[in-house]
Amino acid sequence: MELSRKIIILIYGRAFSFILSLIIPLVLTRLLLKDDYGSYQQLVMIYAIVQAILLFGMPQSLLYYFPRKEISDRSLLIKQTWSILAVSGLLVITLFGITSQTMESIFPDHHLQPFIFLLGIYIGIMLSVMPLQNLLILEDKETTAMWSMIGFTVIDIIILPYAAWYNPTTLGMVHGIILTSIIKFIIVIFYIYKNYLSKLETRESYYQEQLAYGIPVGLTAMIYVININIDKYMVGLFFSSSVFAVYYLGSLWAPMFGWITQSASQVVMPRMSKAHNNNDLLQIRELYANSVEKLAFIFLPATVLLALIAKPLILTLFTDNYEDTVPIFSIYLLLLPTYALNLGWILMASGQTKFLLRLAMFMSIINIILSYGFLTTLEGDNRLLGIPFATVAVTWISTIIVMYQSLNTLESTLSETYHWKKMVTIGAISALSAIPIIALLSLELENKIFLISSIVIYGITFLFTSFKFNILNDNEINLVKSFLPFKN
Repeated sequence: MELSRKIIILIYGRAFSFILSLIIPLVLTRLLLKDDYGSYQQLVMIYAIVQAILLFGMPQSLLYYFPRKEISDRSLLIKQTWSILAVSGLLVITLFGITSQTMESIFPDHHLQPFIFLLGIYIGIMLSVMPLQNLLILEDKETTAMWSMIGFTVIDIIILPYAAWYNPTTLGMVHGIILTSIIKFIIVIFYIYKNYLSKLETRESYYQEQLAYGIPVGLTAMIYVININIDKYMVGLFFSSSVFAVYYLGSLWAPMFGWITQSASQVVMPRMSKAHNNNDLLQIRELYANSVEKLAFIFLPATVLLALIAKPLILTLFTDNYEDTVPIFSIYLLLLPTYALNLGWILMASGQTKFLLRLAMFMSIINIILSYGFLTTLEGDNRLLGIPFATVAVTWISTIIVMYQSLNTLESTLSETYHWKKMVTIGAISALSAIPIIALLSLELENKIFLISSIVIYGITFLFTSFKFNILNDNEINLVKSFLPFKN
């Protein structure tokens, strides 16, 4: 199957899962008290940080090792991967049990103390669930992976609102997420046992090698989770809760586009890893160049369109009370082009996980220093706007470093690796397509009418112009049409 089609299948799955998942907060905020819902979200944040490191990079290690192994050796890889996650799960349950007892002695009145051990159980179980989608994609079962995303989301939609209705407290929610994790765990274990563990042959293991690759990935993922929240920590520390609400809504948008690059990564990186194993740098370069070009086709027009509709979009979604969100939102839009360029896939595929870890740590420190510097030197509203500017600046620096290191790995140059002419054309078309929207601004239309009109007109203008300049061709149009219905 064509790589673009594989990626689009995963993007559709994540987009549909995301839309479905919006049902959960809509229901929970109506069933739970603010304190209970707030405590539940704090537990979710702890889960996101802890699971990132305790996965030990096993989902990513599958993308690296699976294409390098013979079919007969893959059962051992699956056994190793899930054995490591099982041990990690027991470790996190034990650590959270000890933490819970310690908190009971030192902070007996802490509002999260009663739930820490139960959270450890949830994390311990979910660690063995996380690599399933990567495994399905490696097996060329993208459609199955898509339905697994949607199916797991449906499980959450069925159980979590019921748990909140049956016991509208934080404890009820924790019981609910544990039940969802058990159901998902059973599905995953049944699948890997049927397809791999029941066919396992005795072979020499390589746990140390796999962990040496995976642990830096896990640490990098944890630092990434912390990095994307550094700005929020700063705002929460130096500004009022009302300012934090404004900032949070403005900073929320750019990271949401990450599932597009994640979908592309799951398809492209295993092929890069196999090519690197065969010392085929030319194939890696072609995969990388085509990926950057196609991602630019998404993110460059998205940046221009969102910049044009920023104010009516924010006011329509969040009312006039959040007008101050617009400049923060606009600054964060400068991150979108980096999603097409800041691809660490080549470094991951070539085993340079320690380089990515050091880079993530260094960028985190720079972000903190720069944000604090803006906070203490700027005045008025600029103090707040300095924080997103620091995040954007650091991300672009990281992007340039990743690009440079990728070129060194490929033993290539900028002109050889990137389709600059095509990317410049995409950027020019994105800008030209904005002209009708700028004209609409002078009409002072009602916000909802302006939003709908702008999106439709911009989309039609961009796609038509792209087709005329041969950026979008018949093959890509037929590819999109083929998704009605899905075919694999």
